[in-house]
Amino acid sequence: VVGCAIARHLKTKHPSLEIVVLEKNSVVASETSQLNSGVVHSGVHEDPRFLKSRLAMEGSRLAIAFAQANNVPLVKTGMLAVAGHKSLLGGLLREWKSFARMVSNAKEKGISYEFVFSKKKIRALAPDLHALAAVHIPDVWVLDSKVFVESLAADAITSGAHFVFNAPVQLIVPKITEWGVITSKDTYFAKMVINAAGLYADDMAHLAGFRGYKIYPWRGEYCEIIGEKAKRVKHLIYMVTPPKNSGKGIHFGPRPDGRLFIGPNARPVPSKNYYTEDKTPVEDFLEVGQRFYPDLQLEDLRWAYSGIRPKLTPDATSSDFSIKLDSDSPPFVNIIGIESPGLTASMAIAEYVEGLLKSQLNSA
Repeated sequence: VVGCAIARHLKTKHPSLEIVVLEKNSVVASETSQLNSGVVHSGVHEDPRFLKSRLAMEGSRLAIAFAQANNVPLVKTGMLAVAGHKSLLGGLLREWKSFARMVSNAKEKGISYEFVFSKKKIRALAPDLHALAAVHIPDVWVLDSKVFVESLAADAITSGAHFVFNAPVQLIVPKITEWGVITSKDTYFAKMVINAAGLYADDMAHLAGFRGYKIYPWRGEYCEIIGEKAKRVKHLIYMVTPPKNSGKGIHFGPRPDGRLFIGPNARPVPSKNYYTEDKTPVEDFLEVGQRFYPDLQLEDLRWAYSGIRPKLTPDATSSDFSIKLDSDSPPFVNIIGIESPGLTASMAIAEYVEGLLKSQLNSA
């Protein structure tokens, strides 16, 4: 998604540029950009000190406007971050700190929210939800992530960008004024290179001689809620997660097509293509779901899919996006560790990268 957003933005703003997007797969959005929750985040979960916090807030507005203008399936769900009875029994102080952190972030970022203590109010928002308290953030959306990326790519192509598929990069060679990029199909000589290779961005950086990056693959799995119970949840419903939890926690996620999922969990995996091996038991997702919908049964859930996050830390701690101009002559930008909220932030990342390359683009 980030590569498509950058290609679209740069070709729109700098139409004389010749832009080539090298894609190792046969289509766009076949990995992390598709295999996610599709949430357009408000930015409330992010550390205000992080770059990704600002990019998420800017990117959410851009993504929603683009989706609406391009008929990308999109639904305004709002979000409830909730604490249930079991959560509070397990650690009232911990849950209260998580609520306080979320409210503080919302205030600092100017995000509209409501702190809901009344069971009656919670039931008015989500009739069958069992929870003691919640933070309600109304301006949260969910889109079809695959269609979103495809639309960005189509816009880029219409503007004149050239996409080359089934072209994994094998070698990157620095020259005095350009980079030689060798793929399985051809060799390209580029005045500037932007590395937006997602899970494999560290590998691409290494090929170019930037050895300081390492991505740790963490898998997030999803189960689908099927049958009549799939119709009961209209909001995104998150647990109030501890600050050091990886990602935003397992949540109930309605989709624009009416389907309902629960996930993702977060676990380190041994490789970047470890999607279906050693699946998490459905019972684990059921246990989480029953905290808030006690009548959920095992037959209401089925394992659906997984996605892999490009984390920059080996443990569950959160880290910021890494977006750097690592060489200014010839220019090479590395975009590493774009996990959630990468989908939300993608169009803002494109603008940020344009800023990093301002002098080079003006002289191109």
